[in-house]
Amino acid sequence: PLSQIASIPQPFAIAVKTDIMAKADFYILNKRDHSDRLAFLFRLIEKTSQLGHSIYIHTNSLQQATEIDDYLWTHKVESFLPHELNHGQDKPTITNTASPLQPITIGFTEDCKDHDDLLINLASELPGFYKKFNRIAEIVIQDDGILKELRLHYRQITNDGIEALIHDFRQKK
Repeated sequence: PLSQIASIPQPFAIAVKTDIMAKADFYILNKRDHSDRLAFLFRLIEKTSQLGHSIYIHTNSLQQATEIDDYLWTHKVESFLPHELNHGQDKPTITNTASPLQPITIGFTEDCKDHDDLLINLASELPGFYKKFNRIAEIVIQDDGILKELRLHYRQITNDGIEALIHDFRQKK
């Protein structure tokens, strides 16, 4: 387990939507394994959902979305994260009963429904709807392909005038 995920900064303390400018958080891990990215994702979802945020997790494909769905079911038996899988149809396929106050949706299409609070992007490209979200989170691992993609995301986000915050877990404290 990643010991540093227990110390995720509190950038998500805003519980009420306001007209403030969107922000993006880049969490740079010192690991390179996909499993470490998933473990950090779980902790980030756990923490932000406890703060009352509505979360949309964007992935590349149905296969990746299903992998995240399965991971949320099996990662931590004692933790329950209600969530749904959005196939881009009129109604998402519900894999747990999503709470109206803290919905967690996993999707892979250009339809994020009514979500606009927190976008956790795990896709190789930023979705076209990313600017409608109050917060954007990117989880960076030390994999050459992921690093290249997320450098492009950072550039695009900052070019669009969104403040990008770096949370670098590679440094020893």
